Amino acid sequence: MRSIGHIISDIKSEYGELGGLKAKRLGDVRNNMKLGRKLSCDEKVFLKIYAMDLYEKAIEIEEERDEFHRALTNCKTKEEARRIQVAKSMELQAETKNKGDLEFVTTRMMRMMSILGEYSDFAKSKEYEKLPKGYG
Repeated sequence: MRSIGHIISDIKSEYGELGGLKAKRLGDVRNNMKLGRKLSCDEKVFLKIYAMDLYEKAIEIEEERDEFHRALTNCKTKEEARRIQVAKSMELQAETKNKGDLEFVTTRMMRMMSILGEYSDFAKSKEYEKLPKGYG
């Protein structure tokens, strides 16, 4: 028969492992955000349960990305799409230069990478391929 001490030790060990798994998963999701990747539904649910502050940032970034996508899809030329991408990147860079807070800068970098990712996805699309170059 096992003692209470052994049972408690096993439970603590099990919860410690779960905590480690949560921390790893949270780190993975945060890295995806830093790389500008779209989060899966599972990742957003995970954030909503375990990191509400990061979930709120993820939703804000997703909304900004969707708005940027709509702007790109309304472009009449490839040149116009590129101008919109450059203007948005400059806007985000200007915001970053005005703040020294690491968390603020990290969030802005997540936003910037998201915008660059969205532009990259759009530039690979058939929709973009159909646009005229638009120089001159």
